[in-house]
Amino acid sequence: MELIIVRHARPDHVEDADGAADPGLAPVGRRQAELVGEYLAADGVDAIITSPLTRARQTAAPLARRLGIEPEIVDGVAEYDRHDPSYVPAEIVRADVARGGDDEFWKDPLAVLGEAEKAEWIAGVAAAFEAIVAAHPGRRVAVFCHGMVTSVWFAHTLGLADLIRFTPDYCGVTRMLASSRSEYVTVRSFNETHFLGDTHIPLF
Repeated sequence: MELIIVRHARPDHVEDADGAADPGLAPVGRRQAELVGEYLAADGVDAIITSPLTRARQTAAPLARRLGIEPEIVDGVAEYDRHDPSYVPAEIVRADVARGGDDEFWKDPLAVLGEAEKAEWIAGVAAAFEAIVAAHPGRRVAVFCHGMVTSVWFAHTLGLADLIRFTPDYCGVTRMLASSRSEYVTVRSFNETHFLGDTHIPLF
């Protein structure tokens, strides 16, 4: 099956929410979502899966609308920080680091989790994708999720110990061929963004 992994579009900046920050898309993010929907609709997909978080669901919505597909929500592809009261967009954090701010986040974003919690989350991501692959043999499936989710799964399939090496941009598209009958995968692309035009926000 072909697995198309899409990082969500650019969300709003939320700090100190009353409960978990679960931002929707910023205006530029809504335009990005329309563009990735148009791009992926050209070849079509058989199923759409999304994280339960608002930014992922809103990114998936234009493609779902174009193809008339009801997205399936999979909890296992939610981001590790889903319960945090703040969401600071990655390019804002990166700009702060460039100005001399604390760069600990970039060294290991998962350090905010305890070791047991970190291991559990990583295992959950891998299990979620393995279940998606097993459930959709021979199909093309788009999974709308998050940056660290994409990195962890991508590194896991390549057998790398460094699970945070890969950072897709907003709406970056990653393609793999995978099968539940084999441990081997074929990577077709990582972080396609050419279709975003002037809405592209490079994170590095």
